[in-house]
This record gives sequence, C-alpha cells and structure tokens, in this order.
Amino acid sequence: MIATWLVYAILTAAIYAGIALLLKVISGTAIDDPVALLIYTCVPFYAVYVAAGPVLEWTAITGGSGAAVPTTAVVAAIGIGVVSTLAYGVYYWGLVVGDVSRFVPVLAIETVFVLILGALALGESFPTGVYVGIGLVVAGALFISIDRERDAGATGFGRTGRPDMEPSVLAVALLAAVAFAVFNTGMKALTANFGTWELLFWISLGGLLSVGAAIPFRTDGRFRPRVDPAIEVGPDTPISVRLPGRAVAGTETQSKTVSVGALVLVAGGLLNALALFTFIRALQYGPVSLATAITKLDVMLVFVGALSLSKLAPELLSERFNRFTLLQKGTASAVILVGCVLIQFAY
Repeated sequence: MIATWLVYAILTAAIYAGIALLLKVISGTAIDDPVALLIYTCVPFYAVYVAAGPVLEWTAITGGSGAAVPTTAVVAAIGIGVVSTLAYGVYYWGLVVGDVSRFVPVLAIETVFVLILGALALGESFPTGVYVGIGLVVAGALFISIDRERDAGATGFGRTGRPDMEPSVLAVALLAAVAFAVFNTGMKALTANFGTWELLFWISLGGLLSVGAAIPFRTDGRFRPRVDPAIEVGPDTPISVRLPGRAVAGTETQSKTVSVGALVLVAGGLLNALALFTFIRALQYGPVSLATAITKLDVMLVFVGALSLSKLAPELLSERFNRFTLLQKGTASAVILVGCVLIQFAY
C-alpha cells in the first residue's frame, strides 16, 4: 500500500510540473526584476491562506479552542514565512543573473541539505536503501536538468560574454538551496504545533509581511514588472522569467504584454498555493527528507509532459529533442524512478 505522505509528495511534484509546463506553453518576454517575480508569484498564495485561515480555523488561530499554541511557535511560523520569501527571492535573483542551465541543477542539492537538517534538528534516520534512493533521485534531478545543447561547444562564457556559472552565481544557487531546506525543515517541525490551515495562515502572514518589506528594493522602483527589451527571448529563456507574448517596439504593446504576463505569474502563484498545501500534508504524515526528495519527480514530469505535448499537441508546445537529449533525459528519469521506488520499499 502506498503511504499517505508519498501520495501527497507526488501530488506536490505534479503541481510543480504543471506550473513549469504552463510557463513553457505560455512563453515570451523576459523580465529582469527578481522582486517583481516575487510579488506576482508569492503574494497570491500568501493572500489565499491569510484570507482562508481565519475563515476555516478562527477558533484555533485565536486560541479560543482552549489549547492555545505557544507564542514561540507562532513567532517561529511567521519566521518560516519570512524564510520562504527569502528562498523565493534568492531563487529568482539567481535565475535573473545566472545561466538557468547551470543554476537550476544546483538546486537539487536542496535535498542533501534537508537530509542533514532533518537528521540534526528532527532526528530523522533511515535504512541504507533509503539513502541510496535519495542519492539516485538527486543524481537524476541533476542529470535531467543539464542542458547539453547550451553547453555544446561552450568556452565557459554565455551569450552575454560573462562566465555561465560565476562563483557568485554558484553561491546564490547554494544559498537558495539552503533557504528552501530551512523552509521545508521548519515547516516539518511546526506540524507538531499546528493544524494544516493554522500553519499555512501563520507562514503566509510572515511571507506577506516580508514581501511588503521587499517592494522598495524593486530595481525600477515601480510596482509593475520591468521588461528588458534587450533580452532576446527564445527557447533558452528561463521559464521562470518569461511572460507571455513577445515585446515589440511601442510602449502600449509592451504594457499589454506585461499585463498578460502578470496574470500568468499570478496563476502560477495560485497553483503554488495548492502545492504548498499538499506538501505540508506530506510533512504531517512523513519525514521531510523523503517528502522533499520525492518532489524532485517534478523535473521528470516536466520532461514527460513537454515531450507528450510536443508529439500530441505541437500547436501548444513544440520542443525539439535530439537523440542524445532523449537518451540523457530518459536515463535520468529512470534513475529518479528507481530512487523513488527504493525510498518507498526501503523505508
């Protein structure tokens, strides 16, 4: 029988993959403001739970149930919300300043950091087979995320003339991985004090307050995303920094592009709210280390989804996969699946 936590973790991975595929299908103008990305993707899912929490769990949130939650736990939950904003902010910063084909694979190391934090802070330990499974999932996620075509013939420099993976960008990627690891581990620890909706409320409240504090640091000083017309948009443009429609000469057209793009980012944020719910449910039933590892299935699901859409509905998404890429990503997918099976049966 499949464990409950595993079902929720797989659902989380599927939602993350759906978000990525949505942004692949509706691709277009790049934006270069990480705070704008943070606002349009995080505010929606924070707002959902700040609004829904009191409606669904007013008694528990206000302490009227007779079993008041310790103030320290509430402060910790709000702090984890701030960590969430920091993690997403660093993630978008890295996507904007770095090469996505090198930046994103490093984020798979998040699972290793969660494993360490889970052992130190929560006392999580597993049979040897589980550790082997986690290692396979991480290795597969790293391998499937590497873009060989961008690397082919590379001299160490991207189209901008800068090194594709400067030490500073590597540091940003590692910082993002650590921040997400702290976020995941912190949520797991707090499941002992809160119900699902209570925890989502306090985390989202902290996240919403911290996003508000980040707004003054926007690169262009305006609330709307700043479109960089100098960025050439194509299939290599990071999906997390694309907006629908290609910018053309003229402020009016560019403004419409940004408006539609904002709606897509908001939609992604709302889907992210659902993913956060299913992930917390996974944490309530199982170990954070394993739940985090299973969510790395999303990279495999994105590949399978993109390949399927390219074959069955090329009018929606047309991506070319050469023989080597299919072999690379197919092998990596198999490695991830084997790792997940090992985790399920060895745990």
